[in-house]
Amino acid sequence: MKREIEVISCQRDYLGVGFIKSRKSEDKVMGMGEDMYAYAQKQGIKLLEIIVDGSSGMDIDRPNVDRLVAWMEKEYIEVVLVKNVFQISNDLDDLRYFLQRASDLGVSVLSMEQNCQPVYIPWDEEEGC
Repeated sequence: MKREIEVISCQRDYLGVGFIKSRKSEDKVMGMGEDMYAYAQKQGIKLLEIIVDGSSGMDIDRPNVDRLVAWMEKEYIEVVLVKNVFQISNDLDDLRYFLQRASDLGVSVLSMEQNCQPVYIPWDEEEGC
């Protein structure tokens, strides 16, 4: 005898933090934040905060990147959502360090420009990195 089983969808929101690097006006940044919240919701990500960084993105030695790392270290979040990974840092060594730190803490870094795919910066062995 065949029995029908009701299947319940196992969906849940992943907790995350958004990161926007911009020196644009407050109105434009608010619009970017609204777009990020809407995008995250479609992807099943519940953003607890969006950190806006108006400083230079040359390296990761910035207070708002430190705030982002503090979120990751608290083990509250599973996802960091960025529009573009290079908003975290333009320096490839610093970016690799940040991504490795996130990986070590079990946090995924997802890019909106890459359709919410995990971010990966390849190691360029020719440069001797």
